Amino acid sequence: MKPVLAFIMQGRWQPLLVMVAATLLPLLAWLGGAVLALVTLRRGAAEGGLVMAGAALAMGTAFAAMGVNPMVSVGGLLEYWLPVFVLAVVLRATVSLPLTVLVSAGLGGVALAVWYAVVQDPAAFWARSLDGMFEGEEGVDLIRSLSPVMSGFWILGLWTLSLGSLLLARWWQAVLYNPGGFREEFHGLRLDWRFAAATLVVMLLATFTGPGLVYDLSLLVSGVFAVQALAVAHCVAHARGWHWMMLVPVYGLMPFLFKLYALLGILDTWFDLRQRLIRENGG
Repeated sequence: MKPVLAFIMQGRWQPLLVMVAATLLPLLAWLGGAVLALVTLRRGAAEGGLVMAGAALAMGTAFAAMGVNPMVSVGGLLEYWLPVFVLAVVLRATVSLPLTVLVSAGLGGVALAVWYAVVQDPAAFWARSLDGMFEGEEGVDLIRSLSPVMSGFWILGLWTLSLGSLLLARWWQAVLYNPGGFREEFHGLRLDWRFAAATLVVMLLATFTGPGLVYDLSLLVSGVFAVQALAVAHCVAHARGWHWMMLVPVYGLMPFLFKLYALLGILDTWFDLRQRLIRENGG
């Protein structure tokens, strides 16, 4: 891996080409965002912005050659690349992963607010968008159940992709320039207790309001503390000397125990669960 990362960081054309290649390959577009974040973290906003602009221009040309509307396609890419770029700039400037995670939640919240302001009826929008994807009476019922919550899952998915790319880039940066640095940084991820309290309030309100802006926001802020729960799991696993395979079920169960993970992250903010779990093992 290290030789590949070293190649990417050799100049300006290398990361640009890797971003374009990753975006054109199925299921690998997220790697392009990580490359953008790596360049921005190491070389700054100006260099990262140039690489992003060059990749966007190259992708627009490629889409036009394939007969695809370049404005729509590149706009979709920038929807993902821009948040990654902003988060990388913030992390580089502050050297604070907790603050950067909070900024990511703020960006997601603003995106949700703008979405609800622009699209008067998000549920109807998603119902129209999903129409035809599912057939039969069961398909109609599925669309009816999904459309009210699709805005929240869309923002949550975009946020997860953006933050995940940033964390991957931060790990790559540590591999190249600061071995072991990312582990220390991620294991120490602990968010502000006031944000934890606000998150708990939003989660409680969402149980009463049902689908809508508050519910969608609760998904986003729950994701923030689910990430903190993962940091707790990694920290405890490292302290206890567990094999990395022990963490596979932790990630596998996350979609099914999402709210529980969020609550664990909130509790860790208040009660420092990771240190309690480590001490119980004599660590």
